Amino acid sequence: MKKYLVFITACIAACLLPFAGMAVFPTTVGTENKAMSEFPNLRDGEGALNLDFFEELEEYFNEHFAFRNELIFADAKIQTAVFHVSNVDTVTYGKDGWLYYASTLEDYLGSSRMSGRQVYNLAHNLSLVRQYVEQNGSSFVLAVPPNKNTLYGGHMPYYDSYIVDKTHNIDVLMPKLKELGVPYADLLSLFRREDEVLYLKRDSHWNGKGAVMAYNCIMDTLGYAHKDYGDSPVTRTRDEDGDLNRMLYTFYGEKELNYKYDIAQEYAYANDAESVEDVWIETEIGEGAGTENGRLLMFRDSFANTLIPLIANQFEKAWFTKEVPYGLERLMEQYAPDTVVFEKVERNLSEYIKTPPVISPIEEKVPQVVESLESDSAISMETLEYDADYYKISGSVEEALLEEETDIIVWINGCYYKAYHTGENGFEIYIKKKDIQNYPVGLKVLTKNQKEYRTVLTKEIRGGEVLQ
Repeated sequence: MKKYLVFITACIAACLLPFAGMAVFPTTVGTENKAMSEFPNLRDGEGALNLDFFEELEEYFNEHFAFRNELIFADAKIQTAVFHVSNVDTVTYGKDGWLYYASTLEDYLGSSRMSGRQVYNLAHNLSLVRQYVEQNGSSFVLAVPPNKNTLYGGHMPYYDSYIVDKTHNIDVLMPKLKELGVPYADLLSLFRREDEVLYLKRDSHWNGKGAVMAYNCIMDTLGYAHKDYGDSPVTRTRDEDGDLNRMLYTFYGEKELNYKYDIAQEYAYANDAESVEDVWIETEIGEGAGTENGRLLMFRDSFANTLIPLIANQFEKAWFTKEVPYGLERLMEQYAPDTVVFEKVERNLSEYIKTPPVISPIEEKVPQVVESLESDSAISMETLEYDADYYKISGSVEEALLEEETDIIVWINGCYYKAYHTGENGFEIYIKKKDIQNYPVGLKVLTKNQKEYRTVLTKEIRGGEVLQ
């Protein structure tokens, strides 16, 4: 009986330790890229009883209990060493200790391949962006860092037998971008030509050498003179703690080798940014640096963390932003950049279909006489949720009326505009409120196949029908 009591006592102590230990050894640093929760208040901001107190308390405990990171690390080591699987749903554990983003699995298997219509819609939306940027006197380039397993799928786990299609979304998108005249830095071909592995084993990003190569590819595509840093001193140090490494093993995972380039920082932060992780970064070049590349606006993700120190050295002024959706028109009007760069990793390209950049629409020349027909199409007009200076005019076209490369045109009070394509058969246009002063607003939706236009919906919206 005594031995059972000892066992039960030990189990209870083990269960209570994470809670009791919070008094002296709470977890204060998380591994996820977000702020940790604070201890909840019994009352809300208006002084009333906080009905979510226990839910918030549970979240607080789950993030702060004692030895949290150590326990997660121990569990991860057991799962990967014994069962060869990841214990977190965001990381795929591959062969030879390689780690991958789990969100890229469907694309790797080919089970979520974009349809021909979706590929066209994505390229079409980016072509509208290119037209807008160039019409406003700036250069435009798209850069798409490939998914890690697009390049280095040989270290993925046992999924080979489940591969439906070895062609990746990026493989079919790039030719369509070229066809529609969208300038892009061909990072996919660049990395595929190299025998050396240029991504990190336990991180989702390229290594230091890969970053320098990507930077040169972007600058070459823009056609700008720049330092290539090919003769810069390089060392390799084992101090890289990858993002996937931290997700899986918290702060105790094995660090790996990375390339470190000895490059002088000629730019300075022109705002209160503290690191390349900041959402909004402004830089300016030091006097005498000799750059003639003007002003840059770059919409970017975490792949640009290693690009910023290289690119910022080449522009008189530069603005780097992680904001989504892209407030492109607003920022171009404010900063008048000479160059606009879109950088987005392959796995997130669908964002250009779901939430296209905010710009005033591009006009379309349409023949005076077009065929009209009745259809099951829809259109609405409301204030744009994330920028109240714009109306969003959006809707859908009956799928039977759309071919793979059918364009959608919206007529607004006498002017025809090219619409963004969303999803398989949706569309959106953003128009400044100051450009619509009078009601009712006449709207028409047209489809365009080659040079054949058809009106598929006509509607009139009165002031009271608009969501302000």
